[in-house]
Amino acid sequence: MKLFRKKAREQKIGLALGGGGARGLAHIQVLETLDELGIRPYRIAATSIGALIASLYASGLSGKEIRKLAYHWQSPKPEKHNGILHRRDLRRWASLLDPSFDRSGLFKGEKIIRFLSDHIKCRTFEELKIPLQITAANYADASEIVFDSGDLLSAVRASIAIPGVFTPVERNGKILLDGGVVNPLPYNLLQKECDQVIAVDVGGLRNADATHRPSFFDTVIGGFEIMEASMIRYRLQFNPPGIYLKPDIRDIGLLEFYKVDQILAQAAPIRDELRKRLNSLLKM
Repeated sequence: MKLFRKKAREQKIGLALGGGGARGLAHIQVLETLDELGIRPYRIAATSIGALIASLYASGLSGKEIRKLAYHWQSPKPEKHNGILHRRDLRRWASLLDPSFDRSGLFKGEKIIRFLSDHIKCRTFEELKIPLQITAANYADASEIVFDSGDLLSAVRASIAIPGVFTPVERNGKILLDGGVVNPLPYNLLQKECDQVIAVDVGGLRNADATHRPSFFDTVIGGFEIMEASMIRYRLQFNPPGIYLKPDIRDIGLLEFYKVDQILAQAAPIRDELRKRLNSLLKM
């Protein structure tokens, strides 16, 4: 295999960052580990929250810098009623989320993009320091749309458009939804051009038993996440990446960005796992 004919530092390492809402903050542990090892991804492919974090990283921010931003953008814990955020409590998420009164989603997603534009200088894919591919789903024909050129921010906005949570995005005459609908962990986009691919799955486990029955909102979002997990399991059976990482993240809701400490703590063990896998696979 060509992989073992090259020195570790010469190999083209691809990095795929999956979706998972707030759990996507776990990606920071992987980015910091790569930085510490002096490994710069050759290409990145990402979807949903992974696309947002990947755009920051590909623009030149380090993992530590993104960690600082995670604490900057975290919001106070909101109140819930039957699992659904009160309209009056949405204002408490003003640092990250903006309520929408459109029937197609709870949030507009404009503040997230504004936050992104405030912290990166890049406006197009061509300006990024690391080539990036971002996925979204075409609502009309259920196809996967892959963005790798042109406007960056609208591609990220489309990729995070979780059905029912964020309003869909119109781009190039298409109505677009969250990329996780069609490809929740897009490592396959990297396999042809990279010697090795690291895929980071941030799907989580939920507390559900006779005493913790899910609400309507939790059931809808949980169903979406179960669909994503099923797609990932199927693809791993037939076309696995070289390194597959899945941090053990439990009881973190889709929008619970205020749990930064808890998310990063639960994801911390993947740092050692990644080091060991890289040492073994790349002969570092």
